[in-house]
Amino acid sequence: MPTPLKTIETDLETMSALPSDPTPPPMIRLTETQTSNRRLADSDYQQLLQSAILARPIRKTERVALFNGWCTLLAGCITVPFGIHDPFTLVFAIMLGAVGTRELTLRRRLHRFESGTTGKLALNQLTLGLLLSTYAIIKGIQSITGEGLITPEIANDPTIQSAQGVSEMLPMIDSMLRAATLLISILLIGVAVLVQGSTALYYLIRGSALTRFNARTPDWVVRVHHAVEGHTPKITETADR
Repeated sequence: MPTPLKTIETDLETMSALPSDPTPPPMIRLTETQTSNRRLADSDYQQLLQSAILARPIRKTERVALFNGWCTLLAGCITVPFGIHDPFTLVFAIMLGAVGTRELTLRRRLHRFESGTTGKLALNQLTLGLLLSTYAIIKGIQSITGEGLITPEIANDPTIQSAQGVSEMLPMIDSMLRAATLLISILLIGVAVLVQGSTALYYLIRGSALTRFNARTPDWVVRVHHAVEGHTPKITETADR
């Protein structure tokens, strides 16, 4: 039986008899990407901090647009049942939904710091104010010149006629309903002018913050904001360079 030492010597002799490749193995060279220093400089951290400060008013504007958009959509949904027998009210509800959807779409563009978005948001608010004012004016005119809520069919109903004193009160009730409708229309016009006008002015003022951010923030910092907030922008070839 061979000893372990004899076995090792036999294995070494067998390995030495194998052909060997005289070519030395290739040297492994690290690329510039692997050897470059990935740490950010102090100036880079300063740019990130400055961009975060510049983005604060934009984020506040974004939350305002989000609130306005959902409130407008909710108002449109609530108005739909009242338009079942009134085509004009139904069209008004659909237009409210369109304005609310537009507000939310522009909010997403503002989230990406797209230039000119605040001006489009201001125009959308003016459109909403014009829509509300038009609806209120038409309803106010209808309350004055229209048939009213108490139609002749209701007034001539046998049940109403048989009720003592009710038929005599119908003209007064109709007048009160007309006055209430007219008052609500006037209040709606005032709210539209005040709220939508001030919101549009707010968006226009915030436009300077968006312009300042885009002018002072490098592209790579904007991409950092997108990455942190879960948005992946389309990086063009020019941006990669």
